[in-house]
Amino acid sequence: MVSVEQAYNIIKENIQPLAAIPMKLEEAAGFVLDTDIFSPVNVPGFLQSSMDGYAFAYTNGYQDSPLQITGMLQAGSSELLEVTVGKAVRIFTGAPLPEGADTVVMQEKTIIQNHSITITDTALIPGTNVRQVGADILKDSLTLTKGTLLTPATIGVLASMGLSEVTVINQPSIHIIVTGNELQVIGKPLTSGQVYESNSHMLVAALQQLGIKKISVEKVTDSLDNITTAIQNSISQSDLTLLVGGISVGDYDFVLEATQKNGVEPLFYKVKQKPGKPLYLGKKGKQVVVALPGNPASALSCFYLYVTRVIDALSGIQKAPLIESAQITNDYQKPAGLTHFLKGHYNIKQKQVSLLTGQESFKMNSFAQANCFIVLGEPITEVKRNDFVQIHLW
Repeated sequence: MVSVEQAYNIIKENIQPLAAIPMKLEEAAGFVLDTDIFSPVNVPGFLQSSMDGYAFAYTNGYQDSPLQITGMLQAGSSELLEVTVGKAVRIFTGAPLPEGADTVVMQEKTIIQNHSITITDTALIPGTNVRQVGADILKDSLTLTKGTLLTPATIGVLASMGLSEVTVINQPSIHIIVTGNELQVIGKPLTSGQVYESNSHMLVAALQQLGIKKISVEKVTDSLDNITTAIQNSISQSDLTLLVGGISVGDYDFVLEATQKNGVEPLFYKVKQKPGKPLYLGKKGKQVVVALPGNPASALSCFYLYVTRVIDALSGIQKAPLIESAQITNDYQKPAGLTHFLKGHYNIKQKQVSLLTGQESFKMNSFAQANCFIVLGEPITEVKRNDFVQIHLW
């Protein structure tokens, strides 16, 4: 049995990113760059107006007499205009400056009369309201580094450089194996002793929320042969095998033995925590196997706490979990020796967290009201109302 921190470190040290693949830019959000990106162009690639106004040559002087308006340029214009002494060009945001111009005065700071302008802005200096060539991104500069998570903003940066494809670390294909003779598919009537199978639906939704697209589900009965075959097939076809149920020590818990029959190397089995102590992580080659407890609240807790870290490691994502400190609104006691992850609701405005009722590992109704775990480490035996505690947001 390992501690929570030991389990986290084992994941970090043993799970490596998947292979890199080329990907179209419009499909790359949520993936991680596998290469450094050097800009092939300047952004912007020309002197560009940042205001609607008038472009002129500051060095030619403008205080002595009005400037005659000799043309107009809008964004996207390819017309070649030139500004000479005593002249100005009407210009709009994003348009290229005419030849000879170096400054733009805002239209609100001019007086227009007889197709000429008088400038009233006394704070103008050369280059005012002009975006210089490469002001955002310089050609050949290192713009995004390997390991960058592609967000809407970074996708925008790549597009602004004219890149239509990037090399990213692939995301894992995930196969979920749900075990249990008592499970009935939703939509069919329950017979005596049956419960509706909810874990696969819950985990698929959680994976989809992470942006995972390659997900498959299989349900097997509590049979050593069936579970062994299911794991064997999953390992041959998927990057991550996610088993639910059958990992404890009951007479019909065959998952651990089935992993051994498939030659899976155990990285850890059982974690000093509540809920979700019977948690398993193993590898066979580059394929990863995680076995979660069958109780729904335990399964989802372990998903948020551990499976997300495994997926991040496989995807090359290097982000810290969302950890905050908040005042608890309840008293709570526990024995030393296990880390408790308690379902809580965090009020971001008041920086307070409330312990919810229904902490048992089979109760999901309270989980539906929660937005965080209250984390009480192994040595902690008691917290009082208004004490500060660590919370793990999801």
